[in-house]
Amino acid sequence: MASRNPVRDATLPPSGTGPAGMGERLFETLGSVRFLMRASGVAFIVVVNAMIGYGVWQRHAEAVQGAERSTRNLARILEEQAVRTVFSVDLLLSDLVTVLDTHPQARTVAAPSVNALLRNRRDAIGPISGLIVVDEQGRVLHHSADSSPPAFDLTNRPYFAVHRDEGASDGGLHIGAPIPSMAFPGTYVIPMSRRWSHPDGSFAGVVVAMINPLRLGAGFEGLRLGLEGTVTLALADGTVLIHRPWDEGRRRLATLADWPEVDAVLRTRDAATLDSVLPTDGRPSIASVRRVADYPFTVAATLPKAEALGEWKRDSAVWIAMGLAMSVVIALLTWYVERQQSRREEDQNRLERASRRIRGILESMVDAVVTIDSRGIIETFNPAAERMFGYAEAEVVGQSVNILLPEGFRAGHDRSMAEYRPNAGSRIIGNDREVLALRRDGSTFPINLAVSALRLGGPDGEGESNGEGGAARRVFVGVIRDVTKRRQQEAELLASKSQAEMANRAKSEFLANMSHELRTPLNAIIGFSEILDSEFFGALNERQKSCAKDIHDSGKHLLDIVNAVLDMSKIEAGRYELSEEVIDPCEAVTQCLTMVRDRAADNGVELRNGVSDGLPAVWVDRRAFKQVLLNLLSNAVKFTPDGGSVTLAARVEEDGALALSVTDTGIGIPKEFMEHLFQPFRQADNSASRQFEGTGLGLSISKNFMELHGGSLTCASTLGAGTTMTLRLPAERVVKPEDTAARIAAVLV
Repeated sequence: MASRNPVRDATLPPSGTGPAGMGERLFETLGSVRFLMRASGVAFIVVVNAMIGYGVWQRHAEAVQGAERSTRNLARILEEQAVRTVFSVDLLLSDLVTVLDTHPQARTVAAPSVNALLRNRRDAIGPISGLIVVDEQGRVLHHSADSSPPAFDLTNRPYFAVHRDEGASDGGLHIGAPIPSMAFPGTYVIPMSRRWSHPDGSFAGVVVAMINPLRLGAGFEGLRLGLEGTVTLALADGTVLIHRPWDEGRRRLATLADWPEVDAVLRTRDAATLDSVLPTDGRPSIASVRRVADYPFTVAATLPKAEALGEWKRDSAVWIAMGLAMSVVIALLTWYVERQQSRREEDQNRLERASRRIRGILESMVDAVVTIDSRGIIETFNPAAERMFGYAEAEVVGQSVNILLPEGFRAGHDRSMAEYRPNAGSRIIGNDREVLALRRDGSTFPINLAVSALRLGGPDGEGESNGEGGAARRVFVGVIRDVTKRRQQEAELLASKSQAEMANRAKSEFLANMSHELRTPLNAIIGFSEILDSEFFGALNERQKSCAKDIHDSGKHLLDIVNAVLDMSKIEAGRYELSEEVIDPCEAVTQCLTMVRDRAADNGVELRNGVSDGLPAVWVDRRAFKQVLLNLLSNAVKFTPDGGSVTLAARVEEDGALALSVTDTGIGIPKEFMEHLFQPFRQADNSASRQFEGTGLGLSISKNFMELHGGSLTCASTLGAGTTMTLRLPAERVVKPEDTAARIAAVLV
């Protein structure tokens, strides 16, 4: 390592080189606290991990030995259980053969006494599902499950053939492989049978006990003592009788030949414990197999290695985790110290970036932003504030915010700052308000001011420490917007609104005056046309009478328009007064239907009155109410083609309101016109060649009349299918019988 000092005696070796320098560096390294911590940690980790490793290895051997003992014990228990069960069945069959030899009805098919005997003997041993007596012809004489046994031919059954073919000798108990049950289709049974001989020793049939594999297997499975392994019972030739638990959905074990390790062991030994792989699910297991001495059986018990070593694995995982935890403690401590330092540097860099970002946001904002401390001293002043007030930031930072307020507002501001308490509510903090501000040139202007409080240096709470020995500091942020232009716009808007209201009022007054002036000559025209039509001044020919009728109809039409315009102008001017009284809505409906009946008949439209006589009375303006109904009925008749119908219905709603609806099967209303439906002088078809006449005032006046009554008028329409108009009077307009007299008296007073 080269010397840091370029001027050295050439005769001296550089520092840190040579044996002495290397020894010095090694001594410094070995004597450092960091090295000692690392060395002691490594030594401790090595010793502890070695002890843990030895203990884990020792526990593994103990776990394997314990699993082998468990499987051997289980195999012995299975052997005893199998011998006990088969012995009981063998004893039962021998006793049954003896009873049949002396029973007078033994060869009588389905003898009740024999059937009862079989049932009693069957119920004595749980795994037996049925007892069968078969004669020498292979026919069922008696069956414990049926008092009338079916005529099965059992000559092809192995348990029958083996006794038939063995000659006069009794071969003892025969145990067969599982076969399908004829009595209970879809199930399997294990046959155990004995020969039944005539007194001369000739073959007389067989007595068979059908063993239910599920019951026998359930008893075997219960011997597993909660283990996850398997128990297997097989014949001497390897045919598997019971293998529990059943391996649903996978390959079943049919013969021990499918279990290579067990099959190889049984060729040379009668009992063994070995490592094996279950052919049904492929799990590595510890297996114990034994041949049964007195009967042609082989029993096998297995325990998965995963279960046998489960506790060992859990304990090992705990100890290994402890060793790993100890191994990483020193590294974690070192990493923690380094990480803390790294985080401190990252926090400093983050704060610097955040400060620059916040400063950039403040400088780019259109609104002025001014922050002050709890004493009212300005701390920040963004460029928008500089442009608004005419001060440079350096001129106002450190000054009182009162330099931005007119003289009359300074005392109030100082008082608000002195009285401010956190969490006590304030009319200033968190609210927008308009105040006057003062520019550098001394001019005042209106501003919108939004102030928020911000706590710096610690958690919320008065007087809490900020971590540096001082109290937490509170600043106030004010966002300021010049509203001079908005004030001017509001003034212009108010002036425009006032002018529009005056123009509208003038229009309404003009329409009212003109309507009044027009009605007098119109009434004269209508009256004289009626006189002419009545031939009061002499007879008229047909052409003259037609002209008089046209004059009368045109005058009436024009008078209706004038009346509608007059009503509309009164409503818009707010001068329409309701003349309220108690009326019967059924009577009003009948009158309105009468008035439109002729027009409906001329148009080929059917009128349907669905209003019952039981409707309650209502408190309304009779003329306005009838006019609304008449407008709705007239529109429905007008816009319904020949062959259509108009239906008027009524109901009292749950809240007590009265609703009347007019439904037609007419042309309907386009969706795009629905929002303009109730506007005056608006029609769906405004072209010069429109098909239907009208001013477009009827629905607008009707809606206004209903709103004057506190009700509503709504529309539901489907283009080409029809329209439903519904007027609704609120519950306070529906008169109860006991309130009728009081309402009338109130009007008369």
